[in-house]
Amino acid sequence: MTIFTGTFIPYEYDNKRDVLNYIVSRCHGLQKSLRLIEKDSEHLTIRCPLSGDYLDVLGTVEELEWLDKELRIQNWYRN
Repeated sequence: MTIFTGTFIPYEYDNKRDVLNYIVSRCHGLQKSLRLIEKDSEHLTIRCPLSGDYLDVLGTVEELEWLDKELRIQNWYRN
């Protein structure tokens, strides 16, 4: 999976758990701090107001579904 942020260098991860850990680390432990911007079959875009970043995550449909579901289960999305 690949994460694009405001930098020119994408972050590449071999497994989806590492992607989840990276996103959670950007929240500095503050739950309900992410906003879901867009989700489709190719990418998931979320905004982290704490860091001011838009995170664009690319992966397979299954990986993106898993990531979105985990973020919801762990209460990282703001309602």
